[in-house]
Amino acid sequence: MRLSPPRGLVTMTDRFSRAERPVRIGDLVAQRDMLSQPDLVVRRDGGGDGDIKPADAPRPSAINVEGDLKIVQSNGYIAHVRLHQDGQTVWGTASHSGNVRCDNVTGTVVGEQLSMTIAWNNGTRGIYTSDPHLHDGHSTTFGQGIMRGQTHDELHPDQHASWEVHDRVFIRLDHL
Repeated sequence: MRLSPPRGLVTMTDRFSRAERPVRIGDLVAQRDMLSQPDLVVRRDGGGDGDIKPADAPRPSAINVEGDLKIVQSNGYIAHVRLHQDGQTVWGTASHSGNVRCDNVTGTVVGEQLSMTIAWNNGTRGIYTSDPHLHDGHSTTFGQGIMRGQTHDELHPDQHASWEVHDRVFIRLDHL
C-alpha cells in the first residue's frame, strides 16, 4: 500500500530513474525551473497523474482526427473517410456513392486544421481543407468543436462545395 505524502507535499518522480522524493509545494513555486525539466513528473499522491504540470510542457501541435469521418458536402455527396494519424501526418481510405473509392488519402493536420487530398477512382481529385478552427455546434460541449471546410476538384476547380463532419466532435487544441 502506497502512502500519500504529508499535507503540503507532492511526490516528484524522475521519469528515467523512477526515483521518488517528497517536495514541498512552496519549493516548487519558488523553484519553478524544476517544473520545466522534461524528465520530471509531479504527482500529488505518489501515484497517477496529479494536477500540477510543468508550465511550459509541450502542447500537442495537432488535434486527433484519427478514425472515421462522415463528411457531408453541400453538393449532396457524403464521403466516408477512415484516417490514421501520426503527429501531423494523416493517411487512409475513402469512399462515396458506393463504388467511388480512394485507397490513398494523404494529408496533414496542423493545429485544428485538416488538409487532405483524395484521388478518387472516378478520375476526380478532391482537395479538402477545414477551417482553421473548430466550430461550436448543437452537439458540442465545452472544449469540443465540429469540423467544417471547403473542397474542390483539383482537376476542375470550378467544382467546389462546403462540407461538415457529422456524427463526430473533436477536442479543441487548447483543451489537450
